[in-house]
Amino acid sequence: MKRSIRKQLLLWLLIPLLSLSAFSSVGAFYIGENLARSIYDRELVNSADSVVARVKNQDGKITVDLPVAALSILRHNNRDEFYFQILSPSGQLLAGHNFLPQPKFEQLNLNPQFRFFKLKERQLRAVAFTFPNATDNLIIQVAETRNTRKELTHQIAFTVLASQFILIICALIAVWFGVRRGLSPLARVEAAVNSRSPGDLSMLEVNEPSEIKSLVNALNNLLKQLSDDVEMQKRFIANAAHQLRTPIAGLGTYSALARKLAKDDESKEVLAELDAGIARMGKVVGRLLMLARSEPGASSTRQMSVVDLNSVVSEVTATKVPDAIQQKIELEFHSTSEPALIYADPSGIEELASNLIENSILYTPSGGTVMIEVAVRNGTTTLNVEDNGPGIPHEEKERIFERFYRLPGTEKSGTGLGLAIVKEVVSSHKAKIDVSSGPSGQGASFKVSFATFKRTL
Repeated sequence: MKRSIRKQLLLWLLIPLLSLSAFSSVGAFYIGENLARSIYDRELVNSADSVVARVKNQDGKITVDLPVAALSILRHNNRDEFYFQILSPSGQLLAGHNFLPQPKFEQLNLNPQFRFFKLKERQLRAVAFTFPNATDNLIIQVAETRNTRKELTHQIAFTVLASQFILIICALIAVWFGVRRGLSPLARVEAAVNSRSPGDLSMLEVNEPSEIKSLVNALNNLLKQLSDDVEMQKRFIANAAHQLRTPIAGLGTYSALARKLAKDDESKEVLAELDAGIARMGKVVGRLLMLARSEPGASSTRQMSVVDLNSVVSEVTATKVPDAIQQKIELEFHSTSEPALIYADPSGIEELASNLIENSILYTPSGGTVMIEVAVRNGTTTLNVEDNGPGIPHEEKERIFERFYRLPGTEKSGTGLGLAIVKEVVSSHKAKIDVSSGPSGQGASFKVSFATFKRTL
């Protein structure tokens, strides 16, 4: 399972944040409850004082005169139930509700004493204290239900939680963008690597932070080693090909001379086979040299200029006419009425066209047709080479560009380097090549697309 740095950072940042949010939510609820309790406890004491203010002693009888309007206020606009008791020091009920449980007298004094108790499955908050009367200190106890207290607790908690929720959302967004921005240097390194052509092994140049500098340095060291190895391999192939060209040319000369001097037909036949082998060897060596020059690392050997694709392809096609006639293949060439200009290496484009046309002629059966077309459309100049040969299986369309790879069952002679050279030329010119079936579903079609060169006034 692949591990993601982004997910791990988000996880380790969000878990503490959400945990802190959960704890703060619980704390907000308790803070709200304590705040509501403090506010309503003071109001409960004020209610008790209001009851005390309405206590009257008439002929030794204690009465409490509470108007309906005052009782409604004490009940918080009738959202709560309100009860009171006036007790003597001995616990005798002098006025009020007789169903309230009495407080503990030994703990009472002038200071209010608060407590919770249940009455008929409802939890009440009560306060009791002593107050002076004409004859003796009396005890007052008032109690109320907790409806408005709970409402205030919920309002406070909701307000705190709502603000925390907004802060959490803002924090999550900040964490997301912070992590994304923090990892953006890695994305820039990825983009710098992905934007390169397959043969570009030059050093990475990105404005990286110190944390990933070691990674970039390691990549650059690896690229340097690969570049040195590839360069050494290219030099070996080029040097070997150069060293082989002269001996092969000499062999060809001596073989031709030997054929002239040969007297019997059997010797001439053997020498003819030798000539063919030497020619194939020379062709392979030439293709190896061309392949080395076509690779992206050999840009210094290319002479870039404005090229008319019509002219180059027309000349190449003309050189392939004898081969087509020998194979009894019809060769068609369609050009544009206007110059098809591209910025390219003329020798590379010539080699590309030569290999594509030669490849089509080689694999097209006798009596077939090879069509070469140059076109300019929507800022793109294309070279299309089509044939009505056996075609290329879909699963082999990527492999045909590999060096020395040939389709299974192929009986035609060849070097296996032609399409590899085509691929390298396409890559070095930042062009595009598409392989498909012919228009009628038979044969193969190679379409190479270049950017059209636009002259500036």
